[in-house]
Amino acid sequence: MELILAVAKLGLRLLYLPFKLFPTQNKVVMLSRESDTEPIDFALLREELERRAPETRVVSFCRKQTKKTNPFTYGIFLFRSLYHIATASVAVTDTYSIPLCVLKHKKTLKIFQIWHAVGAVKQFSYQCLDRPGGHSSRMARQMAMHRNYDYIFCTGEATREIYTRAFDADAEKILPLGMPRVDYIRRPDPGIRERYVSQHPSLAGKRIVLYLPTFRDGLDQGVRTLVEAAKPYAGEVALLVKPHPLSQFTLPEENRTAKGWSTYDLMKVCDAVITDYSASSLEASLLHKPVYFYLFDKEAYVTRQGLNIDPEQELPLASFRSAQQLMSAVCMGEYDLGALEDFRSRYIETADENNTAAITKFMCQFLPKAKAEAEEQTR
Repeated sequence: MELILAVAKLGLRLLYLPFKLFPTQNKVVMLSRESDTEPIDFALLREELERRAPETRVVSFCRKQTKKTNPFTYGIFLFRSLYHIATASVAVTDTYSIPLCVLKHKKTLKIFQIWHAVGAVKQFSYQCLDRPGGHSSRMARQMAMHRNYDYIFCTGEATREIYTRAFDADAEKILPLGMPRVDYIRRPDPGIRERYVSQHPSLAGKRIVLYLPTFRDGLDQGVRTLVEAAKPYAGEVALLVKPHPLSQFTLPEENRTAKGWSTYDLMKVCDAVITDYSASSLEASLLHKPVYFYLFDKEAYVTRQGLNIDPEQELPLASFRSAQQLMSAVCMGEYDLGALEDFRSRYIETADENNTAAITKFMCQFLPKAKAEAEEQTR
């Protein structure tokens, strides 16, 4: 495997070399392996760049990689991205990007990491090397995991400390300027619940509770247990489950979310959120709605993956191992929103700021035309 990877990297570098001869353009290239469509962070950055630096070209390469990915079409996709990376002034990624990390780039290219989750409840990347839930340290070295970043954005000092370990990066490279999706989550949408309920009249008059489980082995049993625990309260509470894209368990019709609705929009629709080791707990806390933790497999998860943030220590009254006790607490409706606000403020310090504008302003200093215009205005 290491020999195959070495040959593949050599081939990629040889393909990349001619593209580096082309001149650098006033261009931002965005790359994601999280989605086949442009993620919300990228969309918000594109909008802000169009407003702040309209002469900048923005190109996105978003392609989710799975076992079913066609290697030929993905090869063409990758080949096209090499040209745009080589000729861009700024590259942005929200995941580990093979070409950004393993290739040697022009000195003029600045690479930004905007991770695909706000904060990091669970440990990831360099924090869980050689564990069942992580990669091997040999593979991390071989694939230059999370190397070449010039800057990594986060939402506060506590998150910066976590990211120094997770990305194995110097703290000076990690900037607490926020994340664009914080702005989207905070953006009011007064009629969103009515629009959703109009598509699902059976939800009218009920308290809508959204369950957002982290992908992992053994999850299907925990989901079934929670669905069963919710049945006695079906007359007053609707439990909707939004599975992780990699999850494959089957849900009863009444527990499914509508297609075409993003997780962030569903958070705005619901009255409360249930999650586990996902950063969605931090994201949901921005909406000032009750957030509960369903930790039926905590010991196994800590052994397999590890935690940066322990919900039972942060919000003990909202953390449950038992599905029955969790649903009882949800239906009672008593919740300490003050404790949730303290939790949010520890890890998201940029909740009341324009995150997208701050990041874009920082980015513009590396775009030739935007930089030149800024210098002209200061003369």
